[in-house]
Amino acid sequence: MFVEVLAVSSFALSTTDESAGGLEGALKYFFLTFPASAMIIVGLAILMMTLGSLSYENLRIFMASDIPAGPVTFAAALLLLGFVIKSGVVPFHTWTPDAYQGAYAPVSAHLAGIVTKISGVYAIVKLATLLRFFDGRAAALSELLMFLGLLSIAVGALAALRQTSFKRMLAFSSISQIGYIVLAAGLGTPLAVMGAVFHLFNHATFKTVLFLNSASLEKAAGTTDMDKLGGIEHPMPWTSWTSVIALLSTAGVPPLSGFWSKLLIILALWESGLRTYAVLALLFSVVTLAYFLLMQRKVFFGR
Repeated sequence: MFVEVLAVSSFALSTTDESAGGLEGALKYFFLTFPASAMIIVGLAILMMTLGSLSYENLRIFMASDIPAGPVTFAAALLLLGFVIKSGVVPFHTWTPDAYQGAYAPVSAHLAGIVTKISGVYAIVKLATLLRFFDGRAAALSELLMFLGLLSIAVGALAALRQTSFKRMLAFSSISQIGYIVLAAGLGTPLAVMGAVFHLFNHATFKTVLFLNSASLEKAAGTTDMDKLGGIEHPMPWTSWTSVIALLSTAGVPPLSGFWSKLLIILALWESGLRTYAVLALLFSVVTLAYFLLMQRKVFFGR
């Protein structure tokens, strides 16, 4: 219920920019997240009919027992799919760049820092722990979630490299960073969940800084097109250097907070024998650093 309150109010906020881009982003957000809400409601109904209760404790007891979990797994799959769409995970990410770019920058910061984290990603992490992913109780869902997480990391990072709009690049960067959290949630071990929650908090912090910086740029220069900006460091030094700190944290550069949460996630993958996932997660952190340094050079340090 409260996730829906958040979704409806966020849709209203997205429409405050009456430009064509703002309305397009808001409509995409509405039409893609509405079916997600329907899936979540159906999943809850099946859980209620199967377990007789929606309490976390009942679900934990059921998953710890040896009772066949067919209907519960199906209900959980619907719930996870709904929350994956609300999180903007690939391939359900098409609403995210348009909604972030079309909305006013403070609303974009709200969407990136709060809405997708609380109404989507936090719920995925919670479900992963309740369904006991760490001991293989829902192995198929766990593997699917991990695959979608890695796909989001790759697609988001590679798409961010190609953007010319600061806000659109940040939107694809958010998709990539959410991928790390979803990947760790899909693994579901205690260390992975710790890394997922830590990275959720970190991402909400440093991505909010970057979106608010984009708001400052938009207000000062009248554009977020990186090809039209340059040398902004001199008139806006605070914006420039907070951007440096936030981008280095996003890329996982030590000793900043993003390094420690990504390290926990990569260690959890390595300890679980998923060496390929761990290496790819590390490599795409380098891609993250590459597109952010390109942005910093174009916008702040260029001519």
